Amino acid sequence: MSKIAKAMAAPVRRYFNPRFESLNGRLIALQEQVARLSEQLERNGVNPISEREEAELVQARYLAQIDVSDHNRGGRPPTFAELEGQAASAAQCDDPAYLEWCKLLEGWDAPTGPIRQYNRKLWEWAYIAEAVTQAGLMQPGRSAVGFGVGNEPLPALLASRGLDVLATDQGVATDDHWMASGELNTGLAGLRRPRLLSDGELERRVRVREVDMNDVPDDLGTFDVVWSSCVVEHLGSPQRGLDFIIESCGLLAPGGIAVHTTELELTPKATTADYGNCAVYRISDLLALAKRLPEAGCTATFNFAVSMDRPEDRWVSLQAVGHHAALPDTAHLKLAIADSVSTSFGTLIRKLP
Repeated sequence: MSKIAKAMAAPVRRYFNPRFESLNGRLIALQEQVARLSEQLERNGVNPISEREEAELVQARYLAQIDVSDHNRGGRPPTFAELEGQAASAAQCDDPAYLEWCKLLEGWDAPTGPIRQYNRKLWEWAYIAEAVTQAGLMQPGRSAVGFGVGNEPLPALLASRGLDVLATDQGVATDDHWMASGELNTGLAGLRRPRLLSDGELERRVRVREVDMNDVPDDLGTFDVVWSSCVVEHLGSPQRGLDFIIESCGLLAPGGIAVHTTELELTPKATTADYGNCAVYRISDLLALAKRLPEAGCTATFNFAVSMDRPEDRWVSLQAVGHHAALPDTAHLKLAIADSVSTSFGTLIRKLP
């Protein structure tokens, strides 16, 4: 079998259900036939690899780099019904409660396709909303502050349930990248969600404020809920992101929760991957964070189990590394970032009464 065929077959067989061994054998035989044809074409000076096939090969190489043995050692499959610190998975994206949040967050009548249902960003928002609900804080009279909110739907969702919300983001002039990508907050207008609440109610319930997460002012107050969605890994260094999570605990009222989603590394790394504009946290980094929580009067449990059971769990999005046009996503729970493969991980932290 050629190197290309082996590279494509190995990660598939690694996670293949042995009950389908006969089908696996036929797949290998077919790959060997394709490999022989490819080698013949190469000898004749013909490039047999299309752009899509090249992208599939890149994806296969990323998939082969994944090693979740440490994540799953002694772990348990994460569920959406009883949230803790946990990673995204396809099974959670089938949970009825998750789908209900998606309908509210995205305006669904029904899932609009696999890429939207099995999507890490949507999972993050639903995870945060469900965490607030399970903590008994999704009710009028409670307060919440969000960091790096961009124009996400969470401020409007929380306000529609009667919470008073402070939505913060960095200043427009601080980073052209986030403005160009449409991810920087554009004021209260960017948070409008008429399907959730009226503009008048939004104005009454939601305040917008410019806040630098590397220099948080000390006059924000205290809140029942603190949240951010995939922001802490972009604060300049891996350590700074973890420090911010600890600092955010100081904004919590007794019994409140801090919910921060971030990147979880799925490839073995001796040190934390730091790509300048993005850090990808290892298990050891998050365990070190957990040890610091008692000093902030907080507690948390982390479950690092990562599912590779289903096709949606094994799909590695190439959106951040090119090839995305040639191989559009069919799911978006795992993401290639430089030489890392990451999935979304939610940290759920509780302030002691």
